[in-house]
Amino acid sequence: LLSVCCCSVATLSALGRRWAFVGPRCSSAVRSFAAGVSQPRRVQDRNCARPGDARAQYLRQLVVKRAKEEPAAPAGVVEEEEKDGALSVQALLFLCYFTIQSGMSFYMKWLLSKVRVASDLVGIPASFLVTASQQMVGFTLFLIFLGGSWLVGKPYTPKTLKSRGEWLLILGLSVSFAMNIGLNLLSLSLVPLSLTMIVRACSPLSTAIMQSTIMKKKQDISFGEWACMSVGIFCAIAVVIAQSGGPTGTASFAFFFGVAMSVASLFSGAFDFVFKGILGSSVKLNALDTTCYMALPVALFTTIMGGILSKPVSTSWAARFSPAMTDWAVFTKLWQVNPSILGWVVVSGLLAFVYNIFVTFMVVKLSPATTAFAGNFNKAATILLSLLFLEGNLAPGLRGKVIILAVLGNITAFSLYNVLKKRRLSSVDATPLCGLSVCLVQSILALWTSQ
Repeated sequence: LLSVCCCSVATLSALGRRWAFVGPRCSSAVRSFAAGVSQPRRVQDRNCARPGDARAQYLRQLVVKRAKEEPAAPAGVVEEEEKDGALSVQALLFLCYFTIQSGMSFYMKWLLSKVRVASDLVGIPASFLVTASQQMVGFTLFLIFLGGSWLVGKPYTPKTLKSRGEWLLILGLSVSFAMNIGLNLLSLSLVPLSLTMIVRACSPLSTAIMQSTIMKKKQDISFGEWACMSVGIFCAIAVVIAQSGGPTGTASFAFFFGVAMSVASLFSGAFDFVFKGILGSSVKLNALDTTCYMALPVALFTTIMGGILSKPVSTSWAARFSPAMTDWAVFTKLWQVNPSILGWVVVSGLLAFVYNIFVTFMVVKLSPATTAFAGNFNKAATILLSLLFLEGNLAPGLRGKVIILAVLGNITAFSLYNVLKKRRLSSVDATPLCGLSVCLVQSILALWTSQ
């Protein structure tokens, strides 16, 4: 909550500084318009009066006179105004990105393990079929957009794939994306959200490994970056051990299965990143074209996986039906018990479509590096909010303190990794998010003192 408030204050202050420069000019323009004169430095519309009209000639002379009398803004003021405007836009984008990404994470956690299906049944533990439903909703929205573009007279045509290799790349990307999202949602239905976010925060290491082994791409990662990633991985392992009950491991099989699926999702996401990198450099598909070509293969693959993979389910489903069920079995029981709950699955598809569009807009508006930096900060904030509001009290005794210290170490390590990476690339000003990361660390320390 402190980080959200700081981001809001930073945004309002930036907008206030922007208005300090723009406001007086806007007020002058309004007064000029009220006097029957257009804005300074703008030639009056020639259609408003005839050239020979005496009043029009008087107004033109008055405009020229006021333009000469108005002092020109100093160069430093203009540069500061542009900088403040860019910072205000960046702060607004960061705040919107945090709201959308964290809101999507909390909504999917609620859908998979918290939504009330019946009096003794909570959650929809059918990750692969939920993914398939989201893809079909996204494909339907794409068809609506396609039809709308034809209706308005500006038809949109997806880029044509010309070779078998491009189709194979799309197929590989579809499989890796399906495994990434499906396994991530599966782990989300079995383990706490904070633990899933901590494991997902380790994605820089898996991405670096995949780029080095699959793409044979030379990595210029510094020793400090490798050290930060190693510390982050160690802290993630410590959180898993502490939440599982300590070295004895008193947690259930479903917990360890969920952790394993989260790690598998991490490497599937690295494959996804590799395929997207190849497609972006060779095929160059945009977000809409990617949705067009990927939606049906992903939906087909996740539907098949949902029918053949029998996996552990949450406690309420295991107590009422079976400890292990396929996604098709879950949807069948859901249709018998409460079919109206499937409407929330459709809503998740709408949210996923909006989220993907906004992430694409962030990458285009800022840069992929800035978007990744903001995404890692959002994961850290989601961990804190999950610990405070979803999971309630931490484990008693030493394990609770180990969880707090390990979460703190994980967030700090990957925040430093991102700072070192941005400094090496020298293309992103990470100051706003670094300040918010400090606020986040202070909030976790406050949680530590409350234990």
